[in-house]
Amino acid sequence: MIRALLLVTASFTFANPVSAQSSSPLTDLQITAISSVTQSERISPGQQQTVRRHSGPVSLVVTEKGFGRARLLRIDGVVAAAEASQRPLCGTAVTAGACHPGDPATGVEITYHLGPLPSGTVLTVQDTTTTLPPRTLTAAIELR
Repeated sequence: MIRALLLVTASFTFANPVSAQSSSPLTDLQITAISSVTQSERISPGQQQTVRRHSGPVSLVVTEKGFGRARLLRIDGVVAAAEASQRPLCGTAVTAGACHPGDPATGVEITYHLGPLPSGTVLTVQDTTTTLPPRTLTAAIELR
Protein backbone atom coordinates (compact mmCIF):
# COMPACT_ATOMS: atom_id res chain seq x y z
CA MET A 1 0.00 0.00 0.00
CA ILE A 2 2.80 2.45 0.90
CA ARG A 3 4.69 1.55 -2.29
CA ALA A 4 1.58 2.30 -4.39
CA LEU A 5 1.14 5.62 -2.61
CA LEU A 6 4.78 6.57 -3.32
CA LEU A 7 4.35 5.73 -7.02
CA VAL A 8 1.22 7.86 -7.27
CA THR A 9 2.93 10.73 -5.44
CA ALA A 10 6.05 10.47 -7.62
CA SER A 11 4.01 10.62 -10.83
CA PHE A 12 2.25 13.85 -9.80
CA THR A 13 3.72 16.77 -11.72
CA PHE A 14 3.67 20.47 -11.03
CA ALA A 15 2.91 23.02 -13.72
CA ASN A 16 5.97 24.82 -15.01
CA PRO A 17 5.51 28.53 -14.24
CA VAL A 18 7.43 29.60 -17.33
CA SER A 19 7.45 27.88 -20.69
CA ALA A 20 10.37 27.88 -23.11
CA GLN A 21 9.49 28.45 -26.72
CA SER A 22 11.39 26.12 -29.00
CA SER A 23 10.79 28.58 -31.85
CA SER A 24 13.06 31.21 -30.27
CA PRO A 25 16.51 30.53 -31.71
CA LEU A 26 19.61 31.85 -29.99
CA THR A 27 20.22 35.40 -31.24
CA ASP A 28 22.54 36.89 -28.62
CA LEU A 29 25.06 35.64 -26.06
CA GLN A 30 26.83 38.04 -23.70
CA ILE A 31 28.87 37.98 -20.54
CA THR A 32 26.99 40.52 -18.45
CA ALA A 33 28.67 40.44 -15.01
CA ILE A 34 31.55 39.05 -12.97
CA SER A 35 31.75 38.97 -9.22
CA SER A 36 34.14 37.65 -6.61
CA VAL A 37 34.72 37.96 -2.89
CA THR A 38 36.28 41.41 -3.33
CA GLN A 39 34.57 42.90 -6.41
CA SER A 40 31.48 42.89 -8.58
CA GLU A 41 31.16 44.53 -11.96
CA ARG A 42 28.90 44.79 -14.96
CA ILE A 43 30.44 43.82 -18.29
CA SER A 44 29.58 45.92 -21.35
CA PRO A 45 28.99 44.32 -24.75
CA GLY A 46 32.35 43.86 -26.46
CA GLN A 47 34.37 44.48 -23.27
CA GLN A 48 37.48 42.27 -23.43
CA GLN A 49 38.92 42.62 -19.91
CA THR A 50 37.52 43.21 -16.44
CA VAL A 51 38.07 46.68 -15.01
CA ARG A 52 38.66 45.39 -11.48
CA ARG A 53 40.92 42.68 -10.06
CA HIS A 54 39.01 39.69 -8.74
CA SER A 55 40.16 37.36 -5.98
CA GLY A 56 38.61 34.31 -4.41
CA PRO A 57 35.86 32.29 -6.08
CA VAL A 58 34.54 33.97 -9.24
CA SER A 59 30.96 34.01 -10.54
CA LEU A 60 30.37 34.62 -14.24
CA VAL A 61 26.93 35.77 -15.41
CA VAL A 62 25.94 35.06 -19.02
CA THR A 63 22.77 36.18 -20.80
CA GLU A 64 21.42 34.22 -23.76
CA LYS A 65 18.52 35.64 -25.76
CA GLY A 66 16.74 32.75 -27.41
CA PHE A 67 17.76 29.15 -26.91
CA GLY A 68 20.86 27.24 -27.92
CA ARG A 69 21.69 23.57 -27.99
CA ALA A 70 25.40 23.17 -27.23
CA ARG A 71 26.49 25.40 -24.34
CA LEU A 72 30.21 25.34 -23.44
CA LEU A 73 32.40 27.09 -20.88
CA ARG A 74 36.15 27.33 -21.44
CA ILE A 75 38.78 28.48 -18.97
CA ASP A 76 41.99 29.47 -20.80
CA GLY A 77 40.79 27.53 -23.84
CA VAL A 78 40.06 24.28 -21.99
CA VAL A 79 36.45 23.07 -21.78
CA ALA A 80 35.40 23.14 -18.12
CA ALA A 81 32.49 21.80 -16.14
CA ALA A 82 31.28 24.20 -13.49
CA GLU A 83 28.38 24.38 -11.10
CA ALA A 84 25.80 26.73 -12.59
CA SER A 85 22.40 28.15 -11.82
CA GLN A 86 19.99 29.64 -14.31
CA ARG A 87 16.95 31.88 -14.41
CA PRO A 88 14.55 32.32 -17.32
CA LEU A 89 14.36 35.67 -19.09
CA CYS A 90 10.89 37.00 -19.87
CA GLY A 91 9.01 40.10 -20.84
CA THR A 92 9.68 42.80 -23.37
CA ALA A 93 12.78 43.93 -21.48
CA VAL A 94 14.09 40.32 -21.49
CA THR A 95 14.83 40.55 -17.78
CA ALA A 96 15.55 37.80 -15.27
CA GLY A 97 12.92 37.89 -12.59
CA ALA A 98 10.29 39.43 -14.88
CA CYS A 99 8.62 36.06 -15.53
CA HIS A 100 5.06 35.46 -14.44
CA PRO A 101 3.24 32.10 -14.48
CA GLY A 102 2.48 31.16 -18.07
CA ASP A 103 4.82 33.75 -19.64
CA PRO A 104 6.93 32.43 -22.49
CA ALA A 105 10.64 32.46 -21.71
CA THR A 106 12.68 34.48 -24.21
CA GLY A 107 16.10 33.35 -23.02
CA VAL A 108 18.12 32.39 -19.99
CA GLU A 109 20.56 33.96 -17.54
CA ILE A 110 23.27 31.49 -16.47
CA THR A 111 25.54 32.06 -13.48
CA TYR A 112 28.66 29.90 -13.44
CA HIS A 113 30.15 29.40 -9.98
CA LEU A 114 33.91 29.03 -10.46
CA GLY A 115 36.79 28.65 -8.03
CA PRO A 116 39.57 31.17 -7.51
CA LEU A 117 41.16 32.20 -10.82
CA PRO A 118 44.44 34.07 -11.35
CA SER A 119 44.80 37.38 -13.14
CA GLY A 120 45.09 36.84 -16.89
CA THR A 121 42.61 33.94 -17.00
CA VAL A 122 40.37 34.05 -20.09
CA LEU A 123 36.77 32.89 -19.65
CA THR A 124 34.93 31.97 -22.85
CA VAL A 125 31.31 30.90 -23.27
CA GLN A 126 29.68 29.63 -26.41
CA ASP A 127 26.42 28.15 -27.59
CA THR A 128 25.03 27.06 -30.95
CA THR A 129 21.65 28.03 -32.39
CA THR A 130 18.84 25.48 -32.50
CA THR A 131 18.00 26.44 -36.07
CA LEU A 132 19.68 25.42 -39.31
CA PRO A 133 22.14 26.35 -40.53
CA PRO A 134 23.74 26.22 -37.08
CA ARG A 135 25.50 29.36 -35.93
CA THR A 136 27.84 29.41 -32.94
CA LEU A 137 27.95 32.51 -30.76
CA THR A 138 30.85 33.24 -28.40
CA ALA A 139 31.78 35.76 -25.73
CA ALA A 140 35.04 36.05 -23.80
CA ILE A 141 36.51 38.12 -20.98
CA GLU A 142 39.99 38.25 -19.46
CA LEU A 143 40.31 38.66 -15.71
CA ARG A 144 42.52 41.63 -14.85
